[in-house]
Parts: sequence; C-alpha cells; structure tokens
Amino acid sequence: MTQAMPLCRHSTLPALPAPPGPTAVRLSHYVVTRRTAPRAANDNRRPRAVPAWPWAVVIAAAPMLTAALIVMQLI
Repeated sequence: MTQAMPLCRHSTLPALPAPPGPTAVRLSHYVVTRRTAPRAANDNRRPRAVPAWPWAVVIAAAPMLTAALIVMQLI
C-alpha cells in the first residue's frame, strides 16, 4: 500500500461506481401523430380521410336549389 504525499490531491478512497447514465432517448416518445406513408404518383386509391369539400358544396347549393324549385312551381 502506498501512502499519498501530504500535499497531493490524489484521493486514497476507493472509486465509487459511476451513476447510471441517461437511457436512450426515443423520438417515438415525442411524436404525437404518425406521418402518412409516401404514395406513388400513379396511386389512384382514395386517401383515408374523406375530403369535406363535396359536403360544403351541397350545403351551399341547397338554398339555391330550393329557391329554384319554388320559382318553378309558381310558373
């Protein structure tokens, strides 16, 4: 066993085990929604989400069609 010199800053205590390091960070813990898969340019299948614009056109055209039917009945 060696003795440390009085002015030496070297510790004679046994080294403590290192604290456990951080675990691996996964991006999936932070991703809320998944990205849609890329599609080929010639893929003509419908997307999963149904577009809302046909319903908007029907709702916007309904009063005009109703008015046209009423005018046709009066003539």
